[in-house]
Amino acid sequence: MLSKQRGFGIAELLVGIAVGMIVVAAAVQMLFTTLRSSNDNIKMARLEQDLRQTMQMLTRDLRRATSWDPTVDVARASISAPLTLSANTGSVSVTSTTGGALASIGDRAIGGTLIHVDNAGTVYQGSITAHSGGTLTVTLSGTWPAAAAATDGIAKGSWSILRPESALTVSTSCVLINYDFDTDGDGDYDVGRFGYRYDSVNKAVEIRTAGAGTDTCSSGGTWEDLTDSNVVEITAFSVTDNSPATVTGSGLTVAIREYTISVTGQLKADATVSRTFRETIRVRNDGLS
Repeated sequence: MLSKQRGFGIAELLVGIAVGMIVVAAAVQMLFTTLRSSNDNIKMARLEQDLRQTMQMLTRDLRRATSWDPTVDVARASISAPLTLSANTGSVSVTSTTGGALASIGDRAIGGTLIHVDNAGTVYQGSITAHSGGTLTVTLSGTWPAAAAATDGIAKGSWSILRPESALTVSTSCVLINYDFDTDGDGDYDVGRFGYRYDSVNKAVEIRTAGAGTDTCSSGGTWEDLTDSNVVEITAFSVTDNSPATVTGSGLTVAIREYTISVTGQLKADATVSRTFRETIRVRNDGLS
């Protein structure tokens, strides 16, 4: 005699369905949580990428401001070559009996400062305004020793050339930077050629791609958005000059230049996603005068 086979009853089916729905609901909730977390990470990564790129470009340019490095050629020429001045005051021609000594430095000397230290430790200075065929044109500060106008009057080893200095123009929300962009030392130091500023209307950091010596942060020059204002809104941007006091000794002044850059931004589509990048940097080339 066969026994009757029984299936699940309605109550059992309902219990099973309820348990299944609980499991599915938990799985769906976990999926939503994972997707939301992943989306948040992607948005944060996009914001950080834009802010980090802006900070890296600005700090790189600021660190290399007034980059000029004929140091090796100057040191080599100074050790082996005496100088002769056409006069000991005013605008003079500077030559050397050691052939090619000043020509090896060439146009890179333009804008620099010729320094002579005599046996008593007195420092004499002159601004280099031109170079042609190994002859420098120098505007002397004050009166140099009369012996400087004699042949080989400036003894070898007693002179040097300081790098040309150009001011960094810094305001609360803008900085103009000068540097030899191709590092060939040929005088590409247009004042205000490069720069960064805050555009409070579009909420973006702008970069200056071209400019002239008479241009300022607010007028002239070619400016383009560095950050994408359609995705990221810059809510704060500042460059603060916190350089220590200058140090003066033996007639020379050394100015250490230090700045703090701060950039705050948020996603345009989600203002709750916000980050601030802040960095303090020192310009590699100290101001010398």
